[in-house]
Amino acid sequence: MSGYDRIDNGRAEDTESLSSSSSSAGNSGILPLRWKISTFVMMNLSLFVSYGLFSLPGSFLPLYNLERNIPISTTGIILGAVPFCYIFICPLVAKCLDRYSSKNLLLLSTGLISLVTFAYSTLGYVKHKTLYITLSLILRVCQGITGGVVDVVAFTVTAKMFPSNIALTTAVVETSLNCAIATSPYIGALLYENVNFLLAFVAPAAAIFVVFLTSIVCVKDIDCRTSDTDGVSQGVFTDPLIIFPAWHCAFSQTLLNFYIPILAAYTTVEFGQGAVFAGICLLVNTAGIIILAPFLGQLMDMFSPYIFFIISAFTLPVTYLFLGPSHFFLGLVQPSITQLLVVLALIGLEMCLACFPSLIIMYDIYKVRYRKMPQSAQNLITSIYCASFPVGAFAGAVSSGILSQYLTFAQSTMVMGLIAVAESCLLFAYCFAVRSLKYRTKNCEEGSSIMASVTDMEVHDNQ
Repeated sequence: MSGYDRIDNGRAEDTESLSSSSSSAGNSGILPLRWKISTFVMMNLSLFVSYGLFSLPGSFLPLYNLERNIPISTTGIILGAVPFCYIFICPLVAKCLDRYSSKNLLLLSTGLISLVTFAYSTLGYVKHKTLYITLSLILRVCQGITGGVVDVVAFTVTAKMFPSNIALTTAVVETSLNCAIATSPYIGALLYENVNFLLAFVAPAAAIFVVFLTSIVCVKDIDCRTSDTDGVSQGVFTDPLIIFPAWHCAFSQTLLNFYIPILAAYTTVEFGQGAVFAGICLLVNTAGIIILAPFLGQLMDMFSPYIFFIISAFTLPVTYLFLGPSHFFLGLVQPSITQLLVVLALIGLEMCLACFPSLIIMYDIYKVRYRKMPQSAQNLITSIYCASFPVGAFAGAVSSGILSQYLTFAQSTMVMGLIAVAESCLLFAYCFAVRSLKYRTKNCEEGSSIMASVTDMEVHDNQ
């Protein structure tokens, strides 16, 4: 029995019901393996290019905007526009998946992302400062809307096709988007420094257009629509035990994205390194996620995901305090290139522990509460999980832009590290609450079983 079955309290039939539907052509339960693989690969490629465009300007746009006399705080808002839109679009996509074809939603979004990115490449020719900022925000909003569709569709379809290995397949999908986050800032910086602003956007726009064309042939329409017999979702937004894992994931992403807008400026001042080195730092930052994600996903399918949650609560805040480093540790660690790269690599590793268990825990709590998960509930929970990443990215980018106006890099990261310590206390309280819920649920089930046995015996005696 897999770890996911165990956290479902042994109700394996509930897990398998995630992939069951009426006899539609898109039923993932009867889909040939080759179609599952091709669809899974294209979902990952779509996420890769979508997130690549999302994070592409992170290494060079702050410096480019400074050359145009645009402050870092404004750049933080521009960079944060994409994840801000994810926050609102993800729940709407869940509703769309209840009614419309997952393949059509994917094709529509990837095609529009390509067009929007081509349009963004022309902003280098806009000389008027206010017009440039306005158009940048509008196009980033469009990227956010279309990227949110790709995000939710990819995670929902993946969970539908592989219901018994949700942690593993989620980890693989996370690896794809983190590969994009790791490599695209570095690629963007190389294109920007060695060619120009135009090509830094045209090349990735052409890449996602190729993905769009390939998806027409290689993606099978997986039916994620809600049938009349599924029932309706209950209490997803109102239950704090279901929402908290998404909150923890969002907060972890806030920490991850906090230093992106200010990293290039920090490395330039502190070490005399520019945008390319900042891109290398971000590459190192997510290298651990890329390497460990599939392995950790398999472990989470075998063991309780709550274990990994708790480990992240211990390690992530402490590591973050070494990023600046905090003045608490100046006697132990001095700022250096080695110190920065090591700490960023550790933060990347700890992000796996903090974020990957969230989706499977949210599914688990829902099933403990309501015994069965209808397709509409799965779509909605998946959309909330997907939205937690851009929520954190937006909060990180905006708070970074604000704090950097008043604090140094070391001081601002220390503030975020101390907030992380407080958030870890909430996580420990959450784990105790979940333990209490499962204990009460188990006692109720045992009591119901005993009452049913007594009733059966009384009926038998009367006969």
